[in-house]
Amino acid sequence: MATNGGTWMTIEDIYTYLEKKVPRDTIRSWIRSKRLPAYKPARTILVKREDLEKFIRESRTVQDEQ
Repeated sequence: MATNGGTWMTIEDIYTYLEKKVPRDTIRSWIRSKRLPAYKPARTILVKREDLEKFIRESRTVQDEQ
């Protein structure tokens, strides 16, 4: 889902984006613990794509080789 403010992703979108390697419950846990910012305008939980990408970068345990 894209808007002028960026791309919004559902938990299912994130699950697919992470190639189904991270369980949906883990994604929900990241959101519940507020490690991954999310919005709930109605019944659907939405995450900005840039917030997800920032979360992934900051969670990295090994630095990229340059």
